[in-house]
Amino acid sequence: MNTSDGTARAAIDPARFAQLTKQLELGTVLFKDRSGSTNTELAQLAATGTAGHLSVYYTEHQQAGKGRLGRSWVTPLGSSITVSVLMVPGASIPTETLSWYTMLAALAWSRAAERVGEVPVRIKWPNDLLAGEFKICGILAQMVPAGSGYGVVVGTGMNVDQSREELPVPTATSLRLASSRAIDRTELLAEYLKELVNLDRAFRQVSGSAQMPLPGFEGRSLQELVSEKLATLGHVVRVEFPDGRSLEATAVQLAADGALVLEESSGQRTHVLAGDVHHVRRADGKYA
Repeated sequence: MNTSDGTARAAIDPARFAQLTKQLELGTVLFKDRSGSTNTELAQLAATGTAGHLSVYYTEHQQAGKGRLGRSWVTPLGSSITVSVLMVPGASIPTETLSWYTMLAALAWSRAAERVGEVPVRIKWPNDLLAGEFKICGILAQMVPAGSGYGVVVGTGMNVDQSREELPVPTATSLRLASSRAIDRTELLAEYLKELVNLDRAFRQVSGSAQMPLPGFEGRSLQELVSEKLATLGHVVRVEFPDGRSLEATAVQLAADGALVLEESSGQRTHVLAGDVHHVRRADGKYA
């Protein structure tokens, strides 16, 4: 695996990964050199009962991945962390709160990337992460049948080692570009899972409430922790809906159900859910 300038990319080391995550009590862990879509394949394993809670499916090269709204997600070999995790919290969490797992993953990645890459990373509602004003990670969560109930497969693609020429759009960046330093992908993946496992455990302890203080997180709720990281808040944004309608207003709050609260110049407030929108962009044209 080589970079665009011909230097070698280090593969994820399964043995070292296992050592770094041995205390996490992960489920099935699958590493593949190539995969069509980690989300699709892990969802199939969940449906057959082959994979359970905290199962991890990782690939060095995703060839047919899909992002939100069916957008393609293809990564150069060895340049990113493309991983899906199956979350099956069981009866401890109401089904309607499973949508918060997108934000759990976003928060876990932001904390892990800041610790390993020493780069401030913020959340762009509803499912992206930013380094500065550039996209560095995309998230796709989908509900799947699991046992007698439902779970969530949370797929993420973190740009780690791409050069500027390897990035698909001008609004994207990678941790290497943002930090100007080499990033250990094995360490970064392990750190993401540590953060995700801790957040999941705390979220289940409060029965999936986004408003209750999470144990082990200094008395702050998931809603508060995500809001602190939410780059969208305070900006005038343009929301485009699937039926062609649009709304331009200031993003003022993250609601308890995960909706983005928008306030128009008249003072009228509107709650928009991630599943109800097609695009959310800053009105000044910037990605954040």
